[in-house]
Amino acid sequence: MMEKITAKLAILLQGKIPEKIDTENITDEREQNLAKTLNQLITFMQEVHDFIIPLSKGELAEIKISPKNFFGSPFKELHSRLLHLTWQANQVAKGDFSQRVDFMGDFSEAFNSMIVSLDNNEKLLKRKIDELENALSHIKKLEGILPICSNCKKIRLEGTDPKKQDNWVQIESYISEKTEAQFSHSICPECMKKLYPDFV
Repeated sequence: MMEKITAKLAILLQGKIPEKIDTENITDEREQNLAKTLNQLITFMQEVHDFIIPLSKGELAEIKISPKNFFGSPFKELHSRLLHLTWQANQVAKGDFSQRVDFMGDFSEAFNSMIVSLDNNEKLLKRKIDELENALSHIKKLEGILPICSNCKKIRLEGTDPKKQDNWVQIESYISEKTEAQFSHSICPECMKKLYPDFV
């Protein structure tokens, strides 16, 4: 009997799960108790094995571990924390940058640093968007063909009768109305020669 028990323990120590010992044919009470205890250990190790293999692959679907299986307690705790961490990561993906992790050592620091960085980048991006929207609201675009008098350079208002003088406005008035540009007046050198030849 001791050889069977030793063989089963050796298999457990190799990280494998052995078959349970058949206790029905054991007559010695002490050997039967020892075999039952070993069978319980095998059951517990099987539960832990069935729990941690999916967990190591990131599969968080809960697999039951007996409440009496104290070997599984740390893994159940890890499972619970990973479920919560997954929930937190989903909250961050939805824009909740208040999430913090405080139970996973170096990972906590990296996770929290990432959240702070994402939060700062989000705020910076929102500021830039606001600045661009403000700038865009100040920009009024002139486009298309402007009907302009080839002599006096007045511009005809869009969609009006070209024969009516009231529909023609100074270029400065037209541009000032359509944009936020303002004009200051001066005289170019060519016009200065034409208009004021004595001052050149």
